Amino acid sequence: MDAAAQVRRAAFLATALLCAFPAAAADDHFFKETPDSLNGFLAARDPTYVRECGSCHFAHSPGLLPARSWVRQMERMEKHFGETVRLPAEKRDHVQRYLVENAADRSAYAGSRTFMERVDPAAIPYRLLDVPLYREMHAIIREVIDSKPRVKVRTLTNCNGCHQGAGDGSFGLSELVVPGLTRTQR
Repeated sequence: MDAAAQVRRAAFLATALLCAFPAAAADDHFFKETPDSLNGFLAARDPTYVRECGSCHFAHSPGLLPARSWVRQMERMEKHFGETVRLPAEKRDHVQRYLVENAADRSAYAGSRTFMERVDPAAIPYRLLDVPLYREMHAIIREVIDSKPRVKVRTLTNCNGCHQGAGDGSFGLSELVVPGLTRTQR
């Protein structure tokens, strides 16, 4: 191998390594190696929350948004993303308490802490797309959804459509499968 080829190979390997570190770092924060790991996010397991909210959409981890956002969500249930949601006061209070107590700004989970790093303390993100890191991490997939009709997941709020471990609070890159674009890994 001549000197120029060795330089090109070294540059390629250096670039590959540098590109691999952010991916590995993301997995360090978002991938749960074991169910009791504090990586990733708290899995939504509260029976009332899962029954009342998860019957219409993916039961998002409370650790995806700060407490103030969950309070705002619960205050706007009559205008919940185009739907009117009515819960009896006792269930509503239970769900809000669960979400607030386990919110991103109160969570010990690495994924939640990482999500909160760039959220303005004065901001009240209402949607996941209002969380800067979430928006950045999903920018490419939003373009893919818009430009590739064969992609089966058509909305970002369907977390478990692409993240195979989402129901367990795990969002590692190794678990990511975009139906209609990537091959199933399990």
